[in-house]
Order: sequence, then structure tokens, then C-alpha cells
Amino acid sequence: MMQRRLFTSSAKTAADYYKITLKRSAIGLPQDVRAASKTLGLVRLHQTSYKPVNASNAGLILKLKELVQVQVVDHIPTTEELKAAKPPRGYTVVGRKL
Repeated sequence: MMQRRLFTSSAKTAADYYKITLKRSAIGLPQDVRAASKTLGLVRLHQTSYKPVNASNAGLILKLKELVQVQVVDHIPTTEELKAAKPPRGYTVVGRKL
């Protein structure tokens, strides 16, 4: 009798989510490619979506591999974390030359 080898790890992987950013437009591409981008939640350029790491999302990402940038992250950032990463609005006067 043949035994099945199960590939399980005792330690949980640190990467739980794909951070997917649409870098190129899907205009003029086939309907299934546009549907895949919409399924991933990517409608506008430079829009970012977070999806869990699984086989179905990996297949959709492979369909869009020329259009998206993908990073693997361990958690979805909160709005406070996103606001803290942005520089302050406006400008500051450093010195005068008059």
C-alpha cells in the first residue's frame, strides 16, 4: 500500500496576504483578464487590494502577471498605519534668501 506524504509545517508561515497593486491598464485586453482584475478588486490604476494567500487568488494573479505588482505581507494595515506612513500635506519654509 502506498503512503501519502503530507507537506505540513509545524510553524505557521509569516506571510498571510497578497498585496496586489494594479500598475497597467486592462483596456483592450480579453474579457477574462478584465474580469480577473475586477474579481481581485482592482478597478483603477495604482489601486491596492489585499487578498489571502490561497490557490484561487494565485491563479488570478498569474492571469494578470504583466499588469500587477505583488508583495506578500503578514497583515492588512489599518487606516491609522496608512496615514502615519504618508508625509504631511503642504510645505514648510526652510529658510529665506532675501
